[in-house]
Amino acid sequence: MGDKKIKEKRDESVRQILDAAMEVFAEAGFEGARVDEIAKRAGVNKAMVYYRIGDKKTLYEEVIHDIFGDTVERISENIRDELSPEEKFKIYIANLAKTIAQHPCLPRIMIREVASGWSHFSEIVVKDIAGILIIVKGIIDEGVKKGVFIDVNPIVVHLMAIGTMLLFNLSMPVREKFYHLLEGDINVTENASFEYIVPEIQRMMLRALKV
Repeated sequence: MGDKKIKEKRDESVRQILDAAMEVFAEAGFEGARVDEIAKRAGVNKAMVYYRIGDKKTLYEEVIHDIFGDTVERISENIRDELSPEEKFKIYIANLAKTIAQHPCLPRIMIREVASGWSHFSEIVVKDIAGILIIVKGIIDEGVKKGVFIDVNPIVVHLMAIGTMLLFNLSMPVREKFYHLLEGDINVTENASFEYIVPEIQRMMLRALKV
C-alpha cells in the first residue's frame, strides 16, 4: 500500500481503527490480538477493518508505519539548515519524546517486538526507522565536520535515546508506587511526567557527543 493511498484513507474511521489496534496490540501482542476485538473497540464491524486496511498483519504494519513515518516527517520539518548541530540534536530528541508521549501504547509494542526478535516488523517499518537513523547520522556528521561532535555510530546514539525513553515510560508505575522508598536518597521527582526526561537526555547525550 503506497504512502499516497494511505494518507488518502486517513479519515475518522481509519483513525479509530488504528488507535484501537494499537491498544489491542500493546495489550495482547501480535499473536494474541484479534481483529474482532479491534473492530469492537473501533466501533466498526470486522468486514470494515478488512476493507479499509486489510488483515491483521497489514493492520499491524499500518499502526507502526503511521507512527514512525509521522516521526520522520516531523523531525525533518523541524530541523532547519541554519540551526547548529547541537540545536538539531535537541530537536531530534524532543520529537522522539513527542512520539512516545502521543502514543502511550508504543513502548509496550516495542518491548514485545524486542522479545520476539523483531519478527513482526516489515520492510516499510524498517525503512521508517532507517529514515530516523539517516537524520541522526546527518546531524552527527555535521557536528564532526564543524569540530563540535566526536565521530560515533548513529545506531548507538539512537538506541541510547529511544531505549532510555521507553524504559522511563514503562517504569512509571513502579516509580510512582515506590517513590517513598527513594525520596531523600535519590534526586527524584514524585510522579514525574514523561516530559521531565527530555532535557535530561538532551543534556547528557550532548555532553557525551561533544569533543
